[in-house]
Amino acid sequence: MKWFFALNEESPNFPRYVDMIKVAVATARIHTSLEPVFLYDGNRNGLTDWLEAHGVTVVHRRWRLLDRFHALASAAGKTILIGYAGGVFLRTEIPSLCAEQGWTDERILYTDCDVMFTGDPEHLWPDLHGMFLGMAPESDPKRLDNLNSGVMLMRLPAMRMMDGVFQRFLETNLMEYAITGDQLAYLAFFRHGCRPLAPELNWKPYWGENPEARIVHFHGPKPFLRPVIEGGAGLHVHRRLAQGAYARYCEIWEAALAAAG
Repeated sequence: MKWFFALNEESPNFPRYVDMIKVAVATARIHTSLEPVFLYDGNRNGLTDWLEAHGVTVVHRRWRLLDRFHALASAAGKTILIGYAGGVFLRTEIPSLCAEQGWTDERILYTDCDVMFTGDPEHLWPDLHGMFLGMAPESDPKRLDNLNSGVMLMRLPAMRMMDGVFQRFLETNLMEYAITGDQLAYLAFFRHGCRPLAPELNWKPYWGENPEARIVHFHGPKPFLRPVIEGGAGLHVHRRLAQGAYARYCEIWEAALAAAG
C-alpha cells in the first residue's frame, strides 16, 4: 500500500518537521511494507536527498488553491496562515496526483508528519466498500463521532470520482477551512462516507502506552517540545496533554531519530 505524507517549505518549525519525517519513514521501514510517497511544496534540500536515499518517492506538488488562498489571506490580514495551509491541504491533491501518475491502487494511507510506526497496521484496515475514507478518533478513543484527519485510509477510486467537487467545495469555503483546518472540511463533505478506524491506527500518547498501537500520532505536544514542557514552559494545552505515555513515546521517538541519521 502507498503511504503519503506532505509538507511545504514555508511550514513553521520546518527543521523540526524534518526530524519527525525521518522518524516516520525510519519506523515505517522497520515495521511495515508501506511504499512511502512524499508530497513536497519546496526546493530540493537535505530532506529530499535523505528521503530519496531511503527509497521514498518525492513528488513536488503545490495545492491548486494556494494562490487564491494567498490573495484572500493577504486581503484579510491573515498571512500567518499561508505557511500552514500550503502543507496541510497538500493531502487533497492525492486523488488527482494518483490519476496523473497512473497509480490505480484501491486504497492508500495518508498520515501527518508527526507520526511514528510501532507495528504493522495491515490487519487493522477495515473494508471501505461503499465508503470514501476512514479516520480514527480524535481526542477520546471511545468517541467515534469525533474523528481525526491525521491518519486517513482513502478508497482511491471513490475519492478520485469526487475530487473536482471536493476542490470546488473547498474553494467556496476557502477562508473558513483554511482557518479551521482540513479536518473539518473532510468531515463536512464526506460525513456520510467516512468509516471510523481503530484507535490503534492513530494512537495519542496522552491515552497511555498501548502495545497494540500501530501508528502513534504526536497530537498536540510534539516530541521536540519535551524539554520545554518538562521545564514548566510552553503552551498550557501542551503541558496538559503531555501526560499518559508522552514521555515514554518521546524516548522511543528520540532513539528512532538517532538511528535514522
